[in-house]
Amino acid sequence: MTITERIAKLPVAVNIADSFRAELSQTNSEKKQDSVAAKSITEISSLTKSLYAVDRSDYTKEDAIKKQWKKMNTMNILDVLKGAVDTSNRGLSMKDVERQLQEDDLLDEVSDIDLKMLQFELSGLRFEGGRGYQSVDSGELYKNVEYLASRYVAMEDKIKKICTGVDQTERLNQLNKMYMETLEKIAKSYSEVVGGILEDYGVSGEKEKIYQSFKSGVEQQVAEYRSFLKQDQRLIGVEDTEDAWLLKDDEYIAAMLRRQDLISEAGLLKEGEYSLGELDVLGEYVSSLSIMEAGAKTYEMTEERLGLDLAMLTMKTDFLSKEKNMSSALNTTLQKTLNGYLNVFLERFNQKLEIKRRNAQIGADIQGNAELDKESVWKVYNKTMEQYRISGNGMEALIKGAEYGRSQYLKKMELGNLKDIYRYKNSSFYWIDFFDNLLERRNNSYEKEGSAYEQYMIGWLDFQNSLREGGSVRMNLLLKSIDSYSINQSGNWISINA
Repeated sequence: MTITERIAKLPVAVNIADSFRAELSQTNSEKKQDSVAAKSITEISSLTKSLYAVDRSDYTKEDAIKKQWKKMNTMNILDVLKGAVDTSNRGLSMKDVERQLQEDDLLDEVSDIDLKMLQFELSGLRFEGGRGYQSVDSGELYKNVEYLASRYVAMEDKIKKICTGVDQTERLNQLNKMYMETLEKIAKSYSEVVGGILEDYGVSGEKEKIYQSFKSGVEQQVAEYRSFLKQDQRLIGVEDTEDAWLLKDDEYIAAMLRRQDLISEAGLLKEGEYSLGELDVLGEYVSSLSIMEAGAKTYEMTEERLGLDLAMLTMKTDFLSKEKNMSSALNTTLQKTLNGYLNVFLERFNQKLEIKRRNAQIGADIQGNAELDKESVWKVYNKTMEQYRISGNGMEALIKGAEYGRSQYLKKMELGNLKDIYRYKNSSFYWIDFFDNLLERRNNSYEKEGSAYEQYMIGWLDFQNSLREGGSVRMNLLLKSIDSYSINQSGNWISINA
């Protein structure tokens, strides 16, 4: 029999997995075998989720049982080709596996399979977004740092408790190699993304600093988790219960460590390094700039609106520097980045217009994509910032800048010489209805977008709230519907997508 023929006779793995997953969902009562084939919408949608555990919110008892089933049914491809695969565990239900975990010593070892499964999960740690621009997703830094540190410490603890002698040494060496390679990869990835954006806006020499700071931050997080495990022996409330076997599941212990919210910030930093919190701020900040640049639409963003948006960015940067507890080094980096960005942003916006003029499809495209009048941008910017320097109030400055910007826009439209420019033709709704939501008043069936002023205001309040909460900074540099926010229990506006 050829290899092709042997492979053709192999069982379809997805059918086995679906069958078992269906059994796992039947925790209240035993179901007939034919009901296994009926997949719920939830089961189907789960196939589209990430393969990596780091992208799922938590690790539960049910996850632990599923993981054990996978281990019990792992096959060697050579055994498959020889027809020597043990399939006796394939029909086990969730209750069957749980019963074995309770009664047997299934977790009293650290096998090659355990380390390979861990290596696979760690390979999912990354900082790539797959977009047309560079950025780091909100919360991504802490998610990756905490996952790597917790999985490493939990497995290290298990190896030291279960393995002895040469076996312990070999397992620890395997684990340490895996950990160091992963740390190197994601530290390099973060420094390339964040440092790359900084370089893009004229701030060089930060990549190595970010790289070393990231590695130090992870090591400090590892130390926090190790210390916690030593101090707390009764960790998850399952001791002396039928679920005590979970104490031997390193992935369950790792999830428990992450739930303790032991973010390392007060550790001893090497001179010139950023803390984890500062790395997160820096990543969120430069990512928001990258997103803002990518979202700048040449067909509707007038000079007056650009001036107002850049002023909002400057005010938020100032507020961030004053309210967030950060080092003078990070403050300096943020200011340098802002200064570089203001000019780069306008230059690239102008370049987009130039490209569209060069590739004009019709004659109107030449004037429609007319060159940017930077003087008009800076007039609105300076008027807004002048009020901010006087009052220190971002919303008062926004109102002053918007009133001036709208008056400048209306004057230009009255003169008529800019009516053929696409961005002016398409932005009347923005300026005329800046303080009013006329669309909603005309037709209540429309989704409540909110006026431009409302969107700026709620974005500002949510930005301030993110600083008070102590989590990732939400810069909110792009306008979005007020339906994208909600009010939390404290009465504060917060981003639903935060």
